[in-house]
Formats: sequence, C-alpha cells, structure tokens
Amino acid sequence: MRFALFLLVPALVLVGRSTAHQCDKETECGDDETCCKLGDQMWGCCPMPQAVCCDDRTHCCPSGTTCDPQGARCIGEDSNHIPMRKKKPARKTVERNEFNEVLCPDKSSKCPDGSTCCLLEQGTYGCCPVPNAVCCPDMLHCCPNGFQCHGQFCSQNFAKIPHLRKFASTNIHRKPAIDFLPEEEDQDEDGEVVSTENSAEEDVVANLEDVEPISCGIGKTCPAKTTCCKIRNSEGERKAMCCPLSNAVCCEDTCCPGGYHCVAGGKCEKHAKTMRTRFWNAERDMEDEEI
Repeated sequence: MRFALFLLVPALVLVGRSTAHQCDKETECGDDETCCKLGDQMWGCCPMPQAVCCDDRTHCCPSGTTCDPQGARCIGEDSNHIPMRKKKPARKTVERNEFNEVLCPDKSSKCPDGSTCCLLEQGTYGCCPVPNAVCCPDMLHCCPNGFQCHGQFCSQNFAKIPHLRKFASTNIHRKPAIDFLPEEEDQDEDGEVVSTENSAEEDVVANLEDVEPISCGIGKTCPAKTTCCKIRNSEGERKAMCCPLSNAVCCEDTCCPGGYHCVAGGKCEKHAKTMRTRFWNAERDMEDEEI
C-alpha cells in the first residue's frame, strides 16, 4: 500500500518572546516543532522539526521517514523503524497591549490576561478562560492547552474533562479623559469646599460621607464624590489635583473613570472583562456573559 507523504515546513517568524513556526495568523508551534493539521481541521504541532505529517491526522514521523499508520511506526530508508509520534494542538499566537491584556486578531476586541481569543460563529471573538487554549470547531467551546475537542468533552490520552465555554470579549473603545477641576474651584475664598451637588441631590443625602470634602494633602481638599490625584507638575514636583469623578483612575494630567486605563493622547480605554470565577460548562454559569 502506498501512502501519500507531504513535508510541511512553515516559515519562521519572529513573535516577540522567541522564534516560532506560524501555522496561520492565529496559531503557532515552537521552533523545534512542525505545524500539522489534526483530524478536526485545526492546527497541531508535531514535536520535532521538519517532520512528516501522517495522513491519519494524528501522528507524525521524522524527516526522511515514511508513515506506516497500520503498524503505528515510521519506516526509514534503511528499513529500520521507530514509533510514530503524536501531535498536540497548536498554541494560539498571543499579542498583548501595554496592560498585558490579550489582543484578538480583529484588533478591535480583547480578552483579559490568562485567557485566549477564540473565533465565534458570528465572526467576532470571544474569550476562552484559560491561556493558550484550543478553540473548538463548533466556535462555542474551548479546551485547555494540550487537550483536544471531542463533543462535549476535552480529551487528552485517556483523560476527559468537560469543555469550557467562551465568554464575551471587550470591544477596544477609547474616549477622552476628564480634566481636573480648576484649582480655583476646589475651595472658595474662605477655605470652604464648594459643593458640586445640586439641590435635589442634597435633599436626599442619607450618608454624611457623601457630602464631606475629601482630604487631598496638607491644606488641600476636594469636593465630595470626587477623587484626589497626586501628580507631578512640569517641574517634577508633587501636586494634588481633584478629579470630578468618584473612584477615578488618575493619569498624568487628566483622569479616567474607574474600570478604565489611561492611554496616550489623553484617552481612556476600558479594562478587558475579567474572567469569571467558574468556567466549567453549566447552564447556571452562563448568566449575562454567555455568548
């Protein structure tokens, strides 16, 4: 019986941390591995360089040998043979931003650190709650690295675990940062705090903390429901300023709402949604993050 052979030698590309084989724009194998297709049409990695990818889509053989799936062996030119090697799923190519969040290939969505971008059926990206995950062909589930997707389970050799369900990615959206309150508005001439609350809100204040000024260094206070920010002025000296938002994030010369990053150009970018505390597939875990 004749067996078709093909040698897949992917190009070497630089991906930041080390040289690796790029299988496609979303997956890669190590520089000492070879990209080979798996039975589910996903990319896998053969644990040797310039390997022969066998037609059974499960095994591979060293360069210069022939696959013998029936005998589960690799036959060399000298008729000597060695056992076939098993492929493992390829890992996702990971691109990160300055906040260590995972950028998805569409460049318009992101996932939190410790997760993996996986394509969804509608063509957008969701997040698998484990790093370097295997994205299942059903475009709904995923498996931990080293496992393969098999129906409702993730399998590795004889081990089976429930598959994981993706959760919504975060759209990369930036909005203008907020300017600090002008210093003359922080306090009136008598040193008393100028309230930013309107009369209707003042009538329903139930907590004293809501109307008390916020201490912001020696001789400095900010109005209620604002945030004290300690920044450096043009001379490099520490300076206290008031952001007109409560629980704000202080930037160099502006501020952002809580849950946002300060980014270049006076912008605020929303954090990637954090991973849920429970990831195993169960109907009660889906809630509003279910895709």
